[in-house]
Amino acid sequence: MSPVQSDERPPSPIWGKPPVRETVSAAAYRQLREAVLQGQISMGARINELELAGAWGVSRTPIRDALRRLEAEGLVQAVPGRGMVVPRLDLAEADELYDLREVLEGRAARRAAERATPELHARLNALIKAFGAAHKQGNIDAMITIDIDFHNSLAAASGSVRLQRAIDTVRAQVHQIRLRTMRARGRPAKSLRDLARLVAAVRARDGARAEAAMREHIASVRADLSAAMPAS
Repeated sequence: MSPVQSDERPPSPIWGKPPVRETVSAAAYRQLREAVLQGQISMGARINELELAGAWGVSRTPIRDALRRLEAEGLVQAVPGRGMVVPRLDLAEADELYDLREVLEGRAARRAAERATPELHARLNALIKAFGAAHKQGNIDAMITIDIDFHNSLAAASGSVRLQRAIDTVRAQVHQIRLRTMRARGRPAKSLRDLARLVAAVRARDGARAEAAMREHIASVRADLSAAMPAS
């Protein structure tokens, strides 16, 4: 029996040997987290701690530790009678998390604009050009990667480690949904326009305009949530 119990089989192996100089606990956490974020373990899937330990030939302790860390991040939850499960968000829960993203990432955009360096300007310019090229090619996967990099770059440029951690925590809980929103009808073109406005605000070092542009962007994505939510 697979250690991940779901209606869908993971598209590629999740488990493997830990890299050199990485502890088993750290490897378990990293690989499970990545599998959840990338949708290899889908929302609603049960993660069997005992079978995972057996599949990798380790004790249950590092698996349990990894699952506790993921639970603290909201990426798995304990369900009576089922064990650890990847939460299946409903529309209201996803909307609440996107509301938090508006506040947190809007603040990060303001701080990034006010602290913008020539290196950040160059980075964002390169990303928006790459996004435009991917849009012309209809390359959704590339646009998703670039969009994530764009948001990460602004969060890192905010200069606040605590704010960046808060953003990472919230975004991780909706990451599987984020992978779907870019595929919504008309979403790539809207995102390209939104990101271009953000780049212009950061280039002008206009914190208020950058915050407003980020909040408008995430609010626009929120409007597409119903089309991006997985079927129950």
